[in-house]
Amino acid sequence: MGVPVVKIGNVTGGGSVSYQDLDCVSEDIARSADNWKTRENDTLIAMTGANVGKVAKVGCNDPVALINQRVGRFVPHVDQGFSKEYIHCLVSSKQAYEFFRNAAYGSAQPNISARLIEMLPIPKYERDQANRLGAVFSALDDKIALNRRTNETLEGLARALFKDWFVDFGPTRAKASGAKPTLAPEIWSLFPDRLDDNGLPEGWEEFTLENIAEHHKKTINPAKTPNVIFEHFSLPSYDKGQNPVLDEGGSIKSNKTLMPVNAVLLSKLNPEIARVWMPETSGVYEQICSTEFLVFTAKEGFNRSLLYCLFSDGQFRDTLQSMVTGTSKSHQRISPPALAKMDVLVGKSDVFSAFDVAVSELHSRILANRAESRTLAQTRDLLLPKLMSGELRVREAEGIMEGVA
Repeated sequence: MGVPVVKIGNVTGGGSVSYQDLDCVSEDIARSADNWKTRENDTLIAMTGANVGKVAKVGCNDPVALINQRVGRFVPHVDQGFSKEYIHCLVSSKQAYEFFRNAAYGSAQPNISARLIEMLPIPKYERDQANRLGAVFSALDDKIALNRRTNETLEGLARALFKDWFVDFGPTRAKASGAKPTLAPEIWSLFPDRLDDNGLPEGWEEFTLENIAEHHKKTINPAKTPNVIFEHFSLPSYDKGQNPVLDEGGSIKSNKTLMPVNAVLLSKLNPEIARVWMPETSGVYEQICSTEFLVFTAKEGFNRSLLYCLFSDGQFRDTLQSMVTGTSKSHQRISPPALAKMDVLVGKSDVFSAFDVAVSELHSRILANRAESRTLAQTRDLLLPKLMSGELRVREAEGIMEGVA
């Protein structure tokens, strides 16, 4: 694999570095570029292109990576005594982003320079006050990062169980070999003790996607109700931490797909990028999504957790990539009719029910962590401008943070 390289496209402004689609260089090259390696709590900034002015923080569990020449890194002056956390507060504020975007130069694509960054106006804080401010917001960022890592672990557990039961047929193979039970007796008894001539658990049924899931295609033109607020699920909002945005209908210029309760979203665009979304149920705003998402709900006898894990499974995703249409690399899509007819699952209803019992709680915790992180991020984004402008004191911000963290 080698050592990953963080490019401007990986600095998305979502609070942390995106490690999707990283290029790598050899260990030999990396050893000769030690000064360009990321370090814990580094704040990086995209200096060119569509992400110009966006910043991201290197977390304590992030892999060591190199940064390319158009990704900047902020290094506090040692003699000034300001912390990395305070520096991150300064440059991650909305005012800083707007300053960089407005000051960017270049006709082909926007650019910012190190000299321009040094011109960023900063509030007058004493060092101790500044570092207290940095510590407050760092604690929020750390909690958001912890939730993200926890969710990655929970998702990994759910995917591993799906793969073991429905892809590798682990319990059936174990029973066939005479191994001791590895599951609770009531679950162990659900699995056959032999594979049939096709290598499938004896007595299990093969299902196509249209057997197990309902594809919802009803669309809406939000612009016809310009003052109505919609909860909008788009590809960019997925890529920024799976955070839908609230948009007025008048600001949405194209048709969107209506989302029923308990939907699972599967991106049909560029399936080599895994975009599978289990939305939280709002109950307040009507939920709509980009027509680049296929919207499914589980049919009777199946369940949402099963569908979500199926769409996230590596073997399923490999099959998707073999089904794409379109010659342009940036606009390859899955054919929904072909997908509906695809064999996707082998199993039995009582095993599907047992899987739901085992995994649905994991998914509930994932959704709760995601909601908490969204609240924390909204609080941070609300308070930071007030602190930067002096409208709010650090002591007041500390009290507010204690109430939400």
